[in-house]
Amino acid sequence: MRRLHLATLAVAAVTLSACTGPAPDTDVSPSQVGTVESISVGQSDTQAPSLTYDSSLDFVESDVSLLWDGEGDQLVSGQPLLLDVYGESLDTGDVVINTFDGSPEPYLLTPDSVGQELYDVLIDVHVGARVMALAPSEAIDSATGIEVGDGARDDNGEAEIAPPVALVIDVRSEHATGEQQEPPASMPMVSAGDSGEPRVVIPEDPEPVADLQVATLVRGSGPQIRPDSRVLINYSMFYYTDGELEDSSTGEVETWSAGDVFDSTWPLERAPYLLDMAAGSAVMGLTQGLIDHTEGSRVEMLVPGSVGYPLRGTMVVVVDVLDVWNAEE
Repeated sequence: MRRLHLATLAVAAVTLSACTGPAPDTDVSPSQVGTVESISVGQSDTQAPSLTYDSSLDFVESDVSLLWDGEGDQLVSGQPLLLDVYGESLDTGDVVINTFDGSPEPYLLTPDSVGQELYDVLIDVHVGARVMALAPSEAIDSATGIEVGDGARDDNGEAEIAPPVALVIDVRSEHATGEQQEPPASMPMVSAGDSGEPRVVIPEDPEPVADLQVATLVRGSGPQIRPDSRVLINYSMFYYTDGELEDSSTGEVETWSAGDVFDSTWPLERAPYLLDMAAGSAVMGLTQGLIDHTEGSRVEMLVPGSVGYPLRGTMVVVVDVLDVWNAEE
């Protein structure tokens, strides 16, 4: 399955703050009920948000609310989503989930995937929106499959009451979001389908490709890809010429035409691909072609068989760089 099951989450509007963690206030009664308005969201020393709140408050209410809308594409029911999620126990201040300092997770914008409450909020917003959810951790665990509870038990083996959790959820884009660039005339023409997936037009008599060729179609403004980066991408690979391949064990012959899709992460049943640039898990041409490009970019490559798939010939590869994570220097 492409999408993980998120949650019946809860959220509310907050004010911005640069502080982090619980901030005790001796003037507040321990029995006073805390709400999402009691939590301030700021920025930590990393990419993750920080939460400031009074730890003596009793957070018993559940809610899901929009903190701000984004300026990207309008979200549509059933579409793929990328979400960054930061969660913190409101009892202990412990971080229970944090994808901001890693890679965002894929979902579908459906009630089954993200929960009815979060779905009802997201269906009216745009890419770039931020939502906050407040709920008991066992409710989030059971509804989403995201393990944020510690499963603590008392001396009699009975499950203890799980602490409340606050989640900050950012909606990320699943396609390139940067500035359009003039495409080179020497490369196959690339267009975008209804959901942003790339399409290519292969010339009738394409020129042979001996070396890797790379063009930036959309230039993003995010972090730059390095040889040791972890990169989340959506890609499509297309055959550059007609061809065939015989299976030596069965004798069956596979044939293809120029422009046919060899592999793609764009179908809903697929997830974006997390590429560890240093692991050697992808063909050499793909990793070489991505070096120095930036998050938010769309990159087109002509990958010859010598650095790609020798038995299948040259590939046209179109890559959307969704997220770039670089270790702290």
